[in-house]
Amino acid sequence: MSDIHPTEALRALEAEALEAIASAKDLHALEDARITYLGRKDGRISLIVRSVGTLPPEERPAVGQEANRVKERVGQALEAREHALTGPAGGPAEDLTLPARRPWTGGLHPITRVVDEIWGIFRDLGFTRARGPEADTEWYNFEALNTPLDHPAADEQDTLYLEGTALLRSHTSPVQMRTMEKHQPPIRIIAPGWVYRRDTYDATHTPAFIQIEGLVVDEGITFVDFKATLAEFARRFWGPGTQVRFRPSFFPFTEPSAEVDVKRLITRSDGTTFQTDWIEIMGAGMVDPNVLVNAGYDAERYTGFAFGMGAGRIALLKYGVDDLRTFFENDLRFLAQFAR
Repeated sequence: MSDIHPTEALRALEAEALEAIASAKDLHALEDARITYLGRKDGRISLIVRSVGTLPPEERPAVGQEANRVKERVGQALEAREHALTGPAGGPAEDLTLPARRPWTGGLHPITRVVDEIWGIFRDLGFTRARGPEADTEWYNFEALNTPLDHPAADEQDTLYLEGTALLRSHTSPVQMRTMEKHQPPIRIIAPGWVYRRDTYDATHTPAFIQIEGLVVDEGITFVDFKATLAEFARRFWGPGTQVRFRPSFFPFTEPSAEVDVKRLITRSDGTTFQTDWIEIMGAGMVDPNVLVNAGYDAERYTGFAFGMGAGRIALLKYGVDDLRTFFENDLRFLAQFAR
């Protein structure tokens, strides 16, 4: 560098140092650049700074000023590059080429979505929504519904009892009786709510779940109204190609009673369709006259029908989930599928 004026040498080293700093991929490479150009012992810019004293007196001020400027400029570049490599908080550098992190978005729980959809269908059919207490009495949970206390359902192995005759309701049917006590026919209600049983927590049972109860009472209500209403619900919920079947069954508070089954038509992603086997979705029947009498109604004048279904079971079938427990484990990876 003896043939080059120190000022020109400093400017050349400045450009070379800035290029090396900008191309440093990590802190190790950046430290190598600092030592190469600003190292106290052998730094190339430092060597020129130390040689200022050997210059003619008239050149020293200009060369010294230029040397200070170059050292400051290179030092600023080193600091800026270190900041870029380590990040503002001293952590790893941000890779701006990575995809942006999407914000968390909320959504309704799948069982809540099912309850809302079922409620929407029955609302369009003229039903209103009713509620009742989750802690009730033996009278409303059993006896008023034509279920004697020696019935297996009233056994402590199935029912969660509190103090005295208080209990956690084992179904939402008590809402039927409480509604009939307060109102005269016509009655057309849907009553979703939590119920509690001594069930084992497994793939198809939980000790607490949401049941959806329905009740219709009026003059002239027949089994034809009963079948037509539930068939219309099934087709609106499962699709117009759904087949509905009513199988004879027994429930203390309805007579005759039936299990309601559906056979669904499912369309695959490739456009082809197939029909499922028969799937049970609810229990139902015509309201037993004894229940109407217990409510203070004239059983000779009024008739009606009632039905009940588990929202969790309906959600299992609707979304193709094979384990009821996944709805209650709050795994966001699972639940996020239903937020869209």
